[in-house]
Amino acid sequence: MPGDDLVTVRSAAGRGTDGQDPRDQPADDHGQTSADHARTDQNGHDQNGHDQRRQEQSGQDQTGHDQSRHGQNRHDHRSAVDGVDVAPVPRAMLRDALSANELVVAPGCYDVVGARVLEAAGIEAAYLTPFGFQAADAPAPHAPDDPWERYLDRTRELVDAAGLAMIVDGQTGLEGNRSAAERAADAFEAGAAGFVIEDRLGFGKDRPLRTMAEIGREIATVRHEVGRETTVIVRTDAVRDSVTDARDRAESYLDAGADLVLPLMTRYLNYPDTPADRERRMSAYQFMLERVPANRIVVHSPTGRHLPVDEARRIGFGIYLMSQLLISSAVTGMTHEIAAVLADEPGPMPLLNPVDLAALTGVDRWLENRW
Repeated sequence: MPGDDLVTVRSAAGRGTDGQDPRDQPADDHGQTSADHARTDQNGHDQNGHDQRRQEQSGQDQTGHDQSRHGQNRHDHRSAVDGVDVAPVPRAMLRDALSANELVVAPGCYDVVGARVLEAAGIEAAYLTPFGFQAADAPAPHAPDDPWERYLDRTRELVDAAGLAMIVDGQTGLEGNRSAAERAADAFEAGAAGFVIEDRLGFGKDRPLRTMAEIGREIATVRHEVGRETTVIVRTDAVRDSVTDARDRAESYLDAGADLVLPLMTRYLNYPDTPADRERRMSAYQFMLERVPANRIVVHSPTGRHLPVDEARRIGFGIYLMSQLLISSAVTGMTHEIAAVLADEPGPMPLLNPVDLAALTGVDRWLENRW
């Protein structure tokens, strides 16, 4: 729903002379400590902070083998169907926008009507909101019994309908017991341009957090499945307990190979939002920005009202997720309009006429023949 163009994750400040981070001494599955990752990160960025590996088309070592930032053979995974990439253009759109340091606005989208409205508005990315998906999910007799499979099918529908760069959430409670590798491969095959993993252990708001080393290994696993084409976002729920821990985790996840981090700021989101609430929330973000580059942060607001888009752009955030914007506006509008009609009162706003409605939703040709 999170920016993704690689700006340096860490400065040398706060490190020893060898770049070692004392938080993550345990080695990962590849025998590397966080210090190794940090040195790789520093060596993999130019003076402007851009990751050269992201822009290399065929970087090879002396033996002729492609190498990833972790030193293993680069994995150019295309999809579960050998050699087939079902969504190369949306993936490239997302990465190119992030590489250009453009703010990517990604509303939560859950159906084809919403996808076409976003396309008409010039929005190129969307987050497949689990909230909206489950609210609109009414399985037909021929649909898969597995909700994860239906979630993936919805991804395919939205990519096909509007060519959106879809950001798919890999930890929603829909995935069952699938491993991170399985979920990542599934999302890639469905056409996801971005894939989100989380540091919670399982699904549930009160679940404990996994260690940074565990998430580092999961990032490597996911990257192996989706390649460099797909944007990997890691959400951290650590803000609920400590912004300091959240910042440490964000740095660690970026060092381990994540493209962006999503610090979940739910504890700072109130309804209605007051100036004092906004000041507290922005102070938390400013604390993160002291050590985490803005364009590698995914900022979020359920309806896009907790942070003005212009301010998010000015700060330089990478992605702005508005997870419930479409479903909230749709349900709010329907509720108000139905109440107004039943009371024989004018609605809160003028409704689109049939011609404009058909044009926005892509059924204008049908309407011409119908009439």
